[in-house]
Amino acid sequence: MSQSQRIVVFDLDVTLTRYDTFLPFVIGYLRYQRKRRSLSLWRLATLLKFWRWGDRTWVKTQVLRAFIGGQPRDRVEAWADRFVEELLQDAMREQGLDQLRRHQQEGARVILASASFDIYVARLAKRLEIEEVLATRAAWNARGRLVGMDGENCRDDEKLRRVKAMADMPDDGRGVTAYSDSHADLPLLSWAENGVAVCPSKRLFHQVGGLGLEVARW
Repeated sequence: MSQSQRIVVFDLDVTLTRYDTFLPFVIGYLRYQRKRRSLSLWRLATLLKFWRWGDRTWVKTQVLRAFIGGQPRDRVEAWADRFVEELLQDAMREQGLDQLRRHQQEGARVILASASFDIYVARLAKRLEIEEVLATRAAWNARGRLVGMDGENCRDDEKLRRVKAMADMPDDGRGVTAYSDSHADLPLLSWAENGVAVCPSKRLFHQVGGLGLEVARW
């Protein structure tokens, strides 16, 4: 990386997209495969309650296993290809994509860092011509069946840790611009020289002034 090259880190869900993509991905798989799973409404409601207030790593693993657990890799990846097409057609924030393209045209080093699963995040990044991707990794068994999460959920301090561990990354965040909608990315936004709160959640908005974050309404 040259001394003057800017580094730009984009979150995905509700930053480049208009909504969180994880639940549409896992629930959409059932529609794609025309399958039904024995997950009661009570069970789903309970998981979603924890999704809002509890341990998201545990909840994501449970939801992934409940809807797609044990499914063969080729089927899941086929759905991921189709899901990415759906996202590109009707889920992306146009102003966010314009900002992404502007950075790319200016020669910035662009990184997509998402807590969503690499199954589809990496495919979407490729379509957006983003070469460097950080995402929560899916775990597969020896038979190529989906079994859960591999490693840590790529959010909060873990996302920042992964960004800082990338090659030629400044320790102090100098020369880095980071975009995110979520308070979960406060470690990243605070570390970056230029942190941008995109259509910030209420919890993030309350932190904007104290941390000197820029606000973008896409």
